[in-house]
Amino acid sequence: MPTIRRRRPKTLQEFEVHFPTIWHRYGSLRKACDAAGPLDAKTRELIKIGLEVARKRHGGLIAHINRAKAAGATTKEIYHAMLLALPLIGLPDVLDAFVVAKKRLR
Repeated sequence: MPTIRRRRPKTLQEFEVHFPTIWHRYGSLRKACDAAGPLDAKTRELIKIGLEVARKRHGGLIAHINRAKAAGATTKEIYHAMLLALPLIGLPDVLDAFVVAKKRLR
């Protein structure tokens, strides 16, 4: 499956311009965390989807849905990752995330 490339939101672009060293180091930290354990890319992205649902961060949810799809995750797997947050955060927040995900997964 080809990698899905989306333009970063303007806020991120501006942050990178103003703080290039911090942005670079943040990227390095993310890569180091991903490489620190045995989980494959798809599993890591599914976990991150659940975290973004719980954090109510729609931008992050969209980004990790894109990365999960690029790593081979199916729509059913993505929805399952979201559903796992339900007992922890409640139905209204999961439904809200479902609306965002449904638009991205069409």
